[in-house]
Amino acid sequence: MPGVAARLGVGHSTLYRYVDNREALVRLAVELVAERTVWPSAGPAWRALLTGFADALWGACEAFPGLDEAILTTPGTPRVMVDLLTGYGGALVGAGLTPRDAAVAVDFVADLVFSSSVAMRGLDRRLPDAAGGSSTARERYRRAWARESAGRHPFEAEFTAEETWHGRGWFDDKLDIFLDGLATRIAPGPSRAPDRAASPGPSTEENA
Repeated sequence: MPGVAARLGVGHSTLYRYVDNREALVRLAVELVAERTVWPSAGPAWRALLTGFADALWGACEAFPGLDEAILTTPGTPRVMVDLLTGYGGALVGAGLTPRDAAVAVDFVADLVFSSSVAMRGLDRRLPDAAGGSSTARERYRRAWARESAGRHPFEAEFTAEETWHGRGWFDDKLDIFLDGLATRIAPGPSRAPDRAASPGPSTEENA
């Protein structure tokens, strides 16, 4: 609260005219981010919808550092997000998911974004070493895998690959695996056309 007051150029006590505590202030900040973020419409095919939702969430986390942790630790959902997710849920049910699977899908994508964002950002933290210097968590992980694996199996090479530890890491791969699995739970319907937004391969034959 003192930090926010200083940033705004007002006294600490002034904030309490508008919010009761820090948690209320964080909720207002999250609501403001939700209102300013450009979200995908509920019109696209189900896979494109969930991918677009994930991209929008990730972009918000990058634009507002700390948003991921704030959402994971502060109870409450802004009205704008309730309305948005209700629209997404309706689109997913229309694509053939049960209401429960649709709700779990949007919740899973959001959780995956926030937890992955926290994890990737955490790799930048510096840790002291025995020599009196420091190195990032990213460097520690990569060195440990390079030292222990010694290239015994191609699987291990994935843990030492440069792209594994930067940007979105394995996030997009994790999302694809989830969406491939979700495709198997979509109920077939004679009036539904195939989802052309699905990734190439057998899964594109699933109905949207």
